Amino acid sequence: MDWSSITNIGETEVAEFLKFWAQGTAAILGLLIASEIMLRALAWWEHRKDETPRPLVPHDAPANFVLFLHAILIDGIWGNGLILAGLYLGQRLSHWHIPFNIYTIPLYFLAGEFWHYIYHRMGHEVRVLWADHSIHHSQREYEFFTSWRLPPGTFAYKALCVIPMGMLGFSPIAFLLLSKGISFQTFIHTRRIGSLGWFDKWFCSPANHAIHHACNPQYMDKNYGGMTMIFDRLLGTFILENDEKIKFGITKDVNSHNPFVIWAFGFKQLLLDAVHAPGIGGKLVVFFGKPGETYNHVPQPKGLVTADDPIFASAE
Repeated sequence: MDWSSITNIGETEVAEFLKFWAQGTAAILGLLIASEIMLRALAWWEHRKDETPRPLVPHDAPANFVLFLHAILIDGIWGNGLILAGLYLGQRLSHWHIPFNIYTIPLYFLAGEFWHYIYHRMGHEVRVLWADHSIHHSQREYEFFTSWRLPPGTFAYKALCVIPMGMLGFSPIAFLLLSKGISFQTFIHTRRIGSLGWFDKWFCSPANHAIHHACNPQYMDKNYGGMTMIFDRLLGTFILENDEKIKFGITKDVNSHNPFVIWAFGFKQLLLDAVHAPGIGGKLVVFFGKPGETYNHVPQPKGLVTADDPIFASAE
């Protein structure tokens, strides 16, 4: 056996491999979409005479498709280029270099997993980023088409978080190509598959990713992993479902199937709170603090008179 041909794997070989990965992913995705539509059609036919017949497609599916096209277009134009720029910037700031070969592929994979964990966790714990990422979480159902409900701005903090990876010496092209394995998550947005036993404890699965989409306090901000649960287990954010039933969505319901309302909802809430927060410091905390722990403006009902209303001040 010619071991040199195995150890000297370059970016061209990775690109070729990922081309087959993409083709296989597309084939499986097409099969899953066809299966999902068939199962929904059978359920609709079976319950068509019920008082509340089941919808043929989820109410949010058209909006999710618009959000998917929007995000893919933005990501295609800006995303990959900005992430590559971040990697090359990090590389210029350091003299380290990690060669890419058969021995370092596991290291590249783990680095990609850690990168995903960090930017994903930032998307949950920095409110201005949560305004973007909450788009993906705002659906009250957890099903296949939820994976299409993509936010448009994730590439910005992906690029910010990837700079240290370039500084550590990871090859930009190889790192970016290997990180594309995150497309695996397309297949886990479903409740049709239950617990997978030991697999749920170490790899991203429908069961543990469903928890990630929960708005129950004990389940929130858990299970950030892309393909594995390694860094969740190491950093204390791993949890499996217990006796409490999962409630999907976010704490403030969007109450709309309009993709543009869904897109703007988190940013509208963010700006509303920032405008009413007291002082410059309070406004900065609204933008960069943790969601749920910043100033929360509660509009008063029209006609409600409070003790500090000018009408009382003028009467004293």
